[in-house]
Amino acid sequence: MWILGFALGAAVVLVVAALLIAILLVARNIERLAGQALSVAGEIAAATRPVWVLGDANDIVEEIATAVRSIDAHVTALADQLAPGA
Repeated sequence: MWILGFALGAAVVLVVAALLIAILLVARNIERLAGQALSVAGEIAAATRPVWVLGDANDIVEEIATAVRSIDAHVTALADQLAPGA
């Protein structure tokens, strides 16, 4: 009877130890994959940074276009005033 109890206890201890080792290996694998995911996320952020800068570039182009329209209007007004027969 004692031998059966010890054998059953040893079996339980071995199963629990095997499960803990499996959990540890899976946790290490998750940590490794998380590191890879963070690395890829950094690469994606670096690759898409120019897309976000396009918004700033569009704002600057709009300001330039507004200035050009204003200059065009002033030049047209001057040309109309300086035109013969004006």
